[in-house]
Amino acid sequence: MFAKVPKRGINIILAASMVGMGNYSYIPIAYAESTVPEQANQSENTLSLLEIEGIKLDYDFTADVKEYSTTVENETKEINLLVESNNPDARITINDKSIKSGVASTFSLQTGENKFLITVSESTHQLNTYTLTVTRKQNGNNLLQNLELSTGKLSPNFSSEINNYSIEVANNIASLTVTPTSVEPTSTIQVNGTNLKEGSISVDLPIGESVITIVVTSENGEKKTYTINVTRGNSANSQITIPTQNNRTNTFQPTMNQQGNTTTTVQKVSKATLSSLTVNNGTWDSAFTSDEFTYHVAVDSDVDSITLSPTARYSSSTISIEGGTSKTVKLDDDNKTIISIVVTYSDDDRKTYVLVIDRNE
Repeated sequence: MFAKVPKRGINIILAASMVGMGNYSYIPIAYAESTVPEQANQSENTLSLLEIEGIKLDYDFTADVKEYSTTVENETKEINLLVESNNPDARITINDKSIKSGVASTFSLQTGENKFLITVSESTHQLNTYTLTVTRKQNGNNLLQNLELSTGKLSPNFSSEINNYSIEVANNIASLTVTPTSVEPTSTIQVNGTNLKEGSISVDLPIGESVITIVVTSENGEKKTYTINVTRGNSANSQITIPTQNNRTNTFQPTMNQQGNTTTTVQKVSKATLSSLTVNNGTWDSAFTSDEFTYHVAVDSDVDSITLSPTARYSSSTISIEGGTSKTVKLDDDNKTIISIVVTYSDDDRKTYVLVIDRNE
């Protein structure tokens, strides 16, 4: 049996053991080789700012959103684009052109979409690309800047804001050269349904009253129509019309020369005529005849389009309505729409019929 040790004796033994251990402390091996974690670079290849001076983007800028867009009016021909990065070592390019962070750069705008690719790069981090799309609206200006005629004087004097004019010419003026100029070079012009290509166009004038229509179409498709009401005087001399071979008709006009003798001028009669012209709606101001070229048709206020049915007198002739082949024409928003029907028999034989559609109020 073991002898019983008094409690006080146990305390003395434990105290002696602690003294024998001294000041020894245990350090785990894992901590013996101390390492300091690498501090992450907080400046990545991102933008801290992207803005267009005076123009709001579709979203407020944040570095994580990479695509932005905005739309500007046609009058805005350039923008000042400002970008910044918090990374002082970053290289910023816009459409491959290096720019300085925090300094606005000026860029020209074309009509339509303009894309700007903005890249942020340096050797440590992955390259980032931001895309900015700026849409410049198409031009809506459909005004004429000037309107010149080879002879005669417009009444009233020309103004871009005035649509209707009148002119009177003598009987010996068989054609008129029209030179309309648009305010904007992006606009297109049609004269009596024919596209203006060379700056001027010659229009044949029948005896009596006729209409020349000039339609200006802006870049965005908006149209404006100018009208010239032409009165060509009647001849003081009588005209004699006789049939010839192949059903052609020549007009002989006797005139007096300086010696007092009577001479005869032969005028070729056009084959570029219609034998009939009808519309699906409306009331005509007068019955259609081949040698009358201007008519008014009244329609109800709720009619928004009209369909024409023209028939050429000669089957080899071609017909165009408002410069195209569609026979249905949408009426203008105002109460008057002018429609041109061009009949072409040959390069030098062309006639234009004009329908003025009046919408009842």
